[in-house]
Parts: sequence; structure tokens; C-alpha cells
Amino acid sequence: MTLAPIHESDPAAGTFDTDSDWFEHPSSTRRRLEEAAARLFSTKGIDGTTTREIARAAGCSEGVIYRHWPSKETLARYLFMSVHRRITAHVRSTIGKGARIEDQVRAIVGIYCGLADWQWDRFAFHLLSTNRFLPTPEGEDNPVDALEDIVRAAMERGEIPRRDPVVVTAMALGVLFQTALHKVYGRIGGQLRPHAPAITRAVIAVLKAEENRAA
Repeated sequence: MTLAPIHESDPAAGTFDTDSDWFEHPSSTRRRLEEAAARLFSTKGIDGTTTREIARAAGCSEGVIYRHWPSKETLARYLFMSVHRRITAHVRSTIGKGARIEDQVRAIVGIYCGLADWQWDRFAFHLLSTNRFLPTPEGEDNPVDALEDIVRAAMERGEIPRRDPVVVTAMALGVLFQTALHKVYGRIGGQLRPHAPAITRAVIAVLKAEENRAA
């Protein structure tokens, strides 16, 4: 399975636009189970969802779930980490090639908004489950480390002011994630990609803000 490219002509359009980018067997029972679980987990929570409900929503017997995962918690962790690793790989793909920080931010916002619009249930489940499954195992790459590397490199190139890269990355992610949370809570309707240009500008403003030392 290969990563879908970041389209230079429309970097905010999102890169999660084909089934082959996520699923090896798009029509499989396993896919139906994953989609049903993500939908139920994102709306009812992991603890509030039963394997029977997942099986019913996927149109199969409850026993089929256990052919793929030994427990509901294992299924939930698998779903979370599959999103986590996929986002990490796409974010890493924006590094290098002499890209300016503005172009990288535009591409990264497109990655998140593209995933949200293409696979909203998975995106929402991942967003709402970070407290349960993070931090990731030691030594495993993750989106935040990848983003911090991008921020540090931009500081080294003099594109953005030198500040604590961990804090700056957290603030930039806040712009994106709080917008997504407003969609989860029904305060924002429709897709996120139409908002990608505004989100991009806001993230860049955070990255380029000068530190105010007059506290």
C-alpha cells in the first residue's frame, strides 16, 4: 500500500481521497467492522459500545469480531493507532524538498481536513480518544513529534521566531483540533476542507507570532 501524494496544485484539498489509501480490502467484512466500530465509538464511546452493537451495525455475527481482534479494547486501540500511524506518515511526507513552512502548514492542514471529510468517524474517534491511548509506545513515531520536527526546522531556517517548539506546536495544533471539536459538537456543519485556508492562516499566525516577554 502506498501513500497518496500531496497534490501540489491544491495542497489544502486533502490526501485521504481513495479507498486504496487506507484499505487493502475495501469490501471486506473487516472493513465493515472497522467502520461500524469507529462510528459507534465516536458517538457512544468505547465503554458505552458493545461488541454485539458493532456486529449488528456491520451486518455480521458477534463471533466474527473475535476472529480479527481478541477484545473490544484491542479493536479500539487498533483503530486509534491505524489513524495515528497514517497521519504520522503523511505529515512526515511534507518534510524536505525545500518546502517553506507556509507550504508545509497548508499541506498538513489539508491532511487533517482531508481525513476528517473522507473518514469522519475514524477522525472523530481518534480526536476523542487521545487521552485513552496516548502517549504512544516509546520509540514509535507519532504526529506530534513529526510536527515538532517541522517547527524546529523552520526555526533553524529563520522562517519563524525561535521559541519553545513544544509549546508552539501545541498552540498550532490547538487551532486545528478545536475547530474539529466544534464539528464533533455540532457547532460547525459540513466539511472541514472549505475552512482549510482560514485554518492555515491561523496556524501560520501562531507560528510567526513574536514572544511577548513583557509579562
